[in-house]
Amino acid sequence: MMNLRICRTPVQPVNGAEALSLQAALPVAREIAGEWGCELIPTGEMLVPPFGGKEGWLLLPEILYRLQGILLACEQGPTGAPELLVAREEDATTWEDFLLMKLAHNLAYRLQGQLFLGEGTEPLPVEPERFATFDAYVDRVLEAEDDLMKEIKKTWIYAHRKRAIR
Repeated sequence: MMNLRICRTPVQPVNGAEALSLQAALPVAREIAGEWGCELIPTGEMLVPPFGGKEGWLLLPEILYRLQGILLACEQGPTGAPELLVAREEDATTWEDFLLMKLAHNLAYRLQGQLFLGEGTEPLPVEPERFATFDAYVDRVLEAEDDLMKEIKKTWIYAHRKRAIR
C-alpha cells in the first residue's frame, strides 16, 4: 500500500485551522469526488472493505478507472496527534494515483497540514496546483525525463489509467 500522511507538528502554527479529522477532510473529499465523477462512501458500507478493513472513506472513481479506490482515514500519529491518511494499493491504476496525489495535496493545503510519504520524516512540498489535472500530474511525474523517454512513459501512463489495460 502506498500512503501519504497529513499531520501537524507541535510547533507548527495552525492559524485557527480546525483539528485534523475526517469531519474536517470530508468537504475537500466531496469537492474532488464531484469534480472528477467519483463516489465517496464509508468503508463500513462495503461487504469486504479494502485496505485491511481500515475505517474511513473511499474515493471511488468510475469502475473502469479503479481497482480499490483511494482510502481517506484518520489515525493516531506517533506523537499522539491525529493524522489523515490518504492511501492506494500498490497495483492501483495511474488514475487512482493521480486522485491520491490530488486529494492529499489539496487536504494538506486546505487544512494547513504537512505532507509526508509513508513513514518518512521529511515533509514533501504541498503543491495542489501541480496536481490540478491529470495532464499536470503526468507532467510532474515525467519532469526529469528527456524528450523520447517522456513520450514513451506518457503513453504508458495514459494507457494505464484504466484497469482493462492491466
